[in-house]
Amino acid sequence: MKPELVPDRTTSPDQVLCLDRKMENYPVKARQAVFAEHFARGCGGITMSSQEAWHLPESHPWCIRGMKLGKSVNYCWDTGRTFYYIDNGYIGNQGRKTHFRIIKNHVHDIRPIIDRPSDRLARLSYKTKPFRPGRKILVAPPSEKSFTIWDIDQPTWLAQTIAELQRHTDRPIEVRLKRTRDERMRTDTMESALADDVHCLITYNSVAAVEAVMLGRPAICLGPNAAGVVCSQTLSDVESPRVPTDDEREAWLRHLSYSQFTFTEMSDGTAWRILNQL
Repeated sequence: MKPELVPDRTTSPDQVLCLDRKMENYPVKARQAVFAEHFARGCGGITMSSQEAWHLPESHPWCIRGMKLGKSVNYCWDTGRTFYYIDNGYIGNQGRKTHFRIIKNHVHDIRPIIDRPSDRLARLSYKTKPFRPGRKILVAPPSEKSFTIWDIDQPTWLAQTIAELQRHTDRPIEVRLKRTRDERMRTDTMESALADDVHCLITYNSVAAVEAVMLGRPAICLGPNAAGVVCSQTLSDVESPRVPTDDEREAWLRHLSYSQFTFTEMSDGTAWRILNQL
C-alpha cells in the first residue's frame, strides 16, 4: 500500500528522485542527506521522501541509498522502475569510507566483467595477495537487515548453509556475523579473519566475498554478489572452489572501479556519465 500522497515538486517527467528518508514528516538524517544531495546535484535530480516518490510516474528514476530503504528497491523491481542504488564501495576504503558503489537497477554489480582501463583502479589504495591454502571454512552471512530485501531469515539461512556444508566437507566451520562499523574498520577486520587459516569464505551477497578474493582466499557466493563472476556459486564446490587467475582478478577489479564513486564524482556528474555509458 502506498503512503498518503504529498505535493508533487518535480519539474520534468524523467527527473531522478533522490530519496532522503521514508516519510515526508521524518527528519532527514545528515548522512542520508549527503548521499541524496550529491547525487541529485550530479544528475539534475531532486531530493524527496519515498512517501512522495511512490506517487509519481514510473518515468522518474529513483536514487536509493542503503538497506534502510530496501522496500523501495523491492518496489522498483516489482514495477520495473529504473533506480540507482548507493552503498559502501568495493575497493579503496581503508581506514575510512571515501568510495561508494552506485549500481543501476541492482544492489550489486553482477554484470559480466566489462573490459575497463586501469585509470580508476590505479588511483585507489588497496592490496591483493596471492591465493594460498587454508584449513577452515569461514561463513559470513549478511546482516539481518540486508537479508530482508531477499525475504530471507538470517538464522534459517545460516542453519541450512552449515547443514549443507557438512554434507560436502569435514573441515571446521566458523561463523562470522557482521561486526560494528568501528570493529570492521579497525579492531576486528575481515582481513584479520581471512588471514586465520581460512580455506574458503561462504556468503550470500556480502562485500566480504570481494575482500576475500582480493586477499587470496576463494569464496562461494550463494546470492547476487559482485564477486560472483570470480567465485564458485554452489556449496558442492567447497573442497575445490574456483580460484581466478591474476589476470582475471585484475580485470575484475578494473571493472569494479568503474562501479564506485566519491562524493565529488557524484556531484560533478562523473558518476552519472559512467553509469549511463553502457
